[in-house]
Amino acid sequence: MNEQQTVTFRYRMSDRDVFYGGGVVNGARNITLMNDAANRLMAKVFGNTGHCVEVKKVRLYVPSHAGDYMEYIARVKNIEGNRALIEVRSFKIIEVPEHPEFPSSIDVLTDPPLSTVVQFVYEAY
Repeated sequence: MNEQQTVTFRYRMSDRDVFYGGGVVNGARNITLMNDAANRLMAKVFGNTGHCVEVKKVRLYVPSHAGDYMEYIARVKNIEGNRALIEVRSFKIIEVPEHPEFPSSIDVLTDPPLSTVVQFVYEAY
């Protein structure tokens, strides 16, 4: 098994992801999507999704809003037997401007800010 494998996917937050006023998405929504990235990585590395047995670290840095495009990058930090420590980072890569000129306006961020970091411990079947 290669400990350097990664999985990357992108997701656009929608109005149905909003939890707080002002279009702010609940941090738990990001963590759920990060768990999806970890599951995909487990399937890639171990051939099955296994199951999460521990969440070691959760850090929330930058909130996401409806219309933001998020990028999730999962990578294996360590493998011991059938257990894997997987770190997932989310970055805000595109956001909706505060006062858009057009309804479809977006800002592509040249230096995407780190939004959330989570470390999961997975156990393969």
